Amino acid sequence: MKNTIKFLTLLGLLIATNIQAQNMKTVAGFGHIESLATDGKFLYAADIGQKLDPAARDGDGKIVKLDKKGNILQVSLFAEKLNAPKGIAINKGVLYLTDIDRLVAFDLKTSGKLFEIDLSKDTAFLNDIAVWDNNTLYVSATDKSKLYKVNLTAKSYEEVTTDKTILGINGLFCYKNANRIYVNGIGASEKANGVVGYINLKDNTFHKVTQIEGMYDGIFISNDVLYVSNWVAFEKKGIIQGIGIYGSNRVRTINAHEPIAGPADFTILDGVLFVPAMISGEIHIIDLDRNLYLKL
Repeated sequence: MKNTIKFLTLLGLLIATNIQAQNMKTVAGFGHIESLATDGKFLYAADIGQKLDPAARDGDGKIVKLDKKGNILQVSLFAEKLNAPKGIAINKGVLYLTDIDRLVAFDLKTSGKLFEIDLSKDTAFLNDIAVWDNNTLYVSATDKSKLYKVNLTAKSYEEVTTDKTILGINGLFCYKNANRIYVNGIGASEKANGVVGYINLKDNTFHKVTQIEGMYDGIFISNDVLYVSNWVAFEKKGIIQGIGIYGSNRVRTINAHEPIAGPADFTILDGVLFVPAMISGEIHIIDLDRNLYLKL
């Protein structure tokens, strides 16, 4: 009887292991991917290049095009010289990216460059991008802990001054229904002192959604859950967390089966999480619990 119980327990563990393995896929062979975005048909990855130096003006940055399964379709989508592309956002067939101190727009049909906006007098480390509407983007300047609002028609920008400084402001997600921008920060002085919250655009006040601090990078809202990536430390210790945004503010760590080496700016498509491991040059593809909002 004991042997039967042991066998059934072992069988159950094996089945559980196989199920978990089926729910995660890892794609390797990249340089150092800082962000992922999607137009609903394809994925686009911002690869800063062979060196893990997000400020290097070395000309080896690129945008990689992939299908929904993570298969590479084009190794380098644009002919434009890129140094260290970081944030990506897509709207109406246009891909916007940040490259150290400039915002660049490309036509996805032709792969041609449309324009660029120079922000070099105010920052040397532009990071994430979020689309508010057809004429307005928001971009984070992590080095200055500042947020900028970009006018695409005028090709101009202005600082969004908040009541509290968001140290190392990084990830951005526009939530127009509540007139908010959800944001997080990687922190300062290489300490896990970054925060997660939202800016109320009615009065530009910042509000935390959790007291848990970390080295936060990516941010995304899907199915009433606020997802954030947290490096934890500058090594393979990263995690993805889900936070309830309707009252509870409870936090759960997503099962990624193992720590992630630098979970950067991710995207979610059809209930699947695509998260770049910036340190190891990989993309992890993870099926999400679509009922997580009920548990938060």
